[in-house]
Amino acid sequence: MKDIANIFKLPPKDLQKKSKHLWDDTAPEILDFANDLQNFLQGVDTPYVIGLDGGYGTGKTHFSTRFAVQMHKTIRTLYFSAWENDYKNDPLSIFVEQIALLVKQEQKIIKPKTFKVIKNLLFSWAKSTDINVGAQVGGLSAGATTNVDKFIDNLKNLELPVDVLQNAKSQLAEYIKLLPHDKLIFIVDDLDRCRPDFAIKTLEAVKHFFDIEGLIIVMPINQNRLRICVDAFYQISSEARQKLGNKEDYLQKFFNEIIDIPSLNYEKICADHITEKWFTNNLVYEGNDFNSITELRKWIAEYAKKCGFSYRETVEIIKKAKFFCNNYNEPIRCRLLAYTLCNRLHKQKARTDIQYGDDDVYKDSQQNPRIVIFRKQPAYPILNQLKNSFRMPAEFDPLVTMAGQYPETYVELYEINNKCHEAISGFLEKDFLNNSFYYNQIKPRLQQVLPDLEKQKQEAEKLQKEHGSDDNDVERAKIYEKMAQNPQLLKK
Repeated sequence: MKDIANIFKLPPKDLQKKSKHLWDDTAPEILDFANDLQNFLQGVDTPYVIGLDGGYGTGKTHFSTRFAVQMHKTIRTLYFSAWENDYKNDPLSIFVEQIALLVKQEQKIIKPKTFKVIKNLLFSWAKSTDINVGAQVGGLSAGATTNVDKFIDNLKNLELPVDVLQNAKSQLAEYIKLLPHDKLIFIVDDLDRCRPDFAIKTLEAVKHFFDIEGLIIVMPINQNRLRICVDAFYQISSEARQKLGNKEDYLQKFFNEIIDIPSLNYEKICADHITEKWFTNNLVYEGNDFNSITELRKWIAEYAKKCGFSYRETVEIIKKAKFFCNNYNEPIRCRLLAYTLCNRLHKQKARTDIQYGDDDVYKDSQQNPRIVIFRKQPAYPILNQLKNSFRMPAEFDPLVTMAGQYPETYVELYEINNKCHEAISGFLEKDFLNNSFYYNQIKPRLQQVLPDLEKQKQEAEKLQKEHGSDDNDVERAKIYEKMAQNPQLLKK
């Protein structure tokens, strides 16, 4: 079964299977949070409105749809996406449709002695929102013989109370008493993605219409984004918002409490799944060499976090990395492997590349430190200036020419660097034809060159150590991409 955020979009058979393994694709800490939240909601005094805060990509829908299924087994729970319904004029009608749907699902509690409560509930809410509730519950049997459709047709003959909405709230409270634990939960998702006017209408509906005993409203939200909706609706400028701060926080009027949904701990996921037991080949187990378990954990965690992968997607990336590591025929460049696998999945989802980083040794760009190091020419400026300013020995000219070269490979870089270092050290030992003036003028400048040469060499060695970089970087990146597309090639 594919990984999906909103499990209610699955076909009925897949949803039924998913309900038996709700949290298999979720990190353990998220499951702990779900259990703690369930225990809290089972004991909370009602009415109660709670916000679950999280930024985009933090898994609010992933969590709330699974939590809805888990809660429904204990406390009847209804989930809907406000964003998918914001084409409607009245958000209250969405709540009513969900209530009607619940009535249809809970056929077992519709018995002759409770039938009047159900009838009054549907009638009062239908009148309060002017929607056809009957269409939502067609075919439902009340007791042994009575059909809801039949009495819906007769609703027009009933006398409408003076305060329709108040009566509807009263009837809903009576109905909730028939449900397990005398409670009903609405999970209203994606509110921060709605049109600003619809988002505000939904909040107002919750505030004014659903302060009902037994009712709990759960809203997964992005607080910052929802505040932007509020400011847009009420035309509050950014300058005014800065002055107001949290003193005039519109959201505080609607929520009893707002708590954070735990973010995925990608470092822990990688530490739990990338171990010596499973990664047996081509990696070292200690230290931070380019082909170490430490580096593979670090980079998969970083790129998975950048991509906003789910728990299941991150674990799948690790499984692919394991197969790669255990079947490839040379030490693994861990950062390159992590990037290749994560970027491939990210492109499938977003059709864009993620950035490798400023120290991209696999792309020929100005940000590439390999090219920056190769083009430094640490000895050339001073040597060329000395050549033009003083009468230098004949063997100095070839040294200047060599120092002005741009190496193409690590082998060339180290060869040029070592020869320059050796030649300059030799010149420092000479007395330049016993001319102390020249010697005193030239020696300090030559001495400046040696530390720069050593620095270039150390930077190149560090780059090779951290990345496993060599003269086949670009070609290796192509091979990794090819193997990621066709893992079966690894075993050939």
